[in-house]
Amino acid sequence: PSSHALVVDDGAEDGGGLDKVGGVCHDYVDGLVGLRRLVKQLLGVVAVHLRRHLAQAVEAGLPLPKSLRFAAVGGAPVARRLMVRAQAVGLPVYQGYGLSEAASVVALNRPGRNRPGSVGRPLPHLRLRIADDGEVLVAGTLFSGYLGETGPDLGRGPLQDWATGDLGYLDSDGYLYLTGRKRHVFITSFGRNVAPEWVECELQAQPAIAQSAVFGEARAFNVAVIVPRPGYTPSAVERAVAAVNASLPDYARVHRYLLTGQPFSTDNGLLTGTGRVRRERVDQHYRQALEAFYQ
Repeated sequence: PSSHALVVDDGAEDGGGLDKVGGVCHDYVDGLVGLRRLVKQLLGVVAVHLRRHLAQAVEAGLPLPKSLRFAAVGGAPVARRLMVRAQAVGLPVYQGYGLSEAASVVALNRPGRNRPGSVGRPLPHLRLRIADDGEVLVAGTLFSGYLGETGPDLGRGPLQDWATGDLGYLDSDGYLYLTGRKRHVFITSFGRNVAPEWVECELQAQPAIAQSAVFGEARAFNVAVIVPRPGYTPSAVERAVAAVNASLPDYARVHRYLLTGQPFSTDNGLLTGTGRVRRERVDQHYRQALEAFYQ
């Protein structure tokens, strides 16, 4: 079936939320507490949009600074098409993958060895393999343990695998591709596994879509909550969703979606402090509207 949208205001002020970021400053300038709230709100917005705006600025003719030689991208999924766009305009952007438990960087693309869509090859001081269920396992120079930790993991050796919780695969040349978080994967009523981050990454690569959250556990089709970018109409979002669906297999497509004028943020509890969507809370917040799609 084709995609259908339901539009809700959800208490947002006129003009939506993302275009109010500049004005928010005036609300929080009094005191450190207000400043902290502002920074937390902005972090989730800046990280998501900076890469897209940088590529758009260069495409529009903004000259690259001569000092810019290498820009590492990580911490959140990046659509392959966005990395290809950056490469096409000469931006030295290279995607990588890291873990705090691995003292940061695990894999990285670099000049001469850059494969858009991947997070690069694992660094030589680590050993990386893929488990039977698709989880990325890392061994080598890892952390000693968590503060206050007790139990069998203490004193882990360099050959002991660390289960990252991330899903992915290695291509024939050893480049690592990430597909999502193991705990976020849902299974449709047809038995197909879907990593929502994969679909969301493709949606948010579209200029009309700022944020999204995809659901479909035990359902015949997938639904999504979508926050449009300021200035884009519902028709523009509809075209964006159709374009993404055309590139996805049928089991991963978004068949119904909810448009909301309220961005996911730390203030409303729908975004973590590091800019990640709180899926359970988004699902709870919009449960009634999402359930209506299946009636």
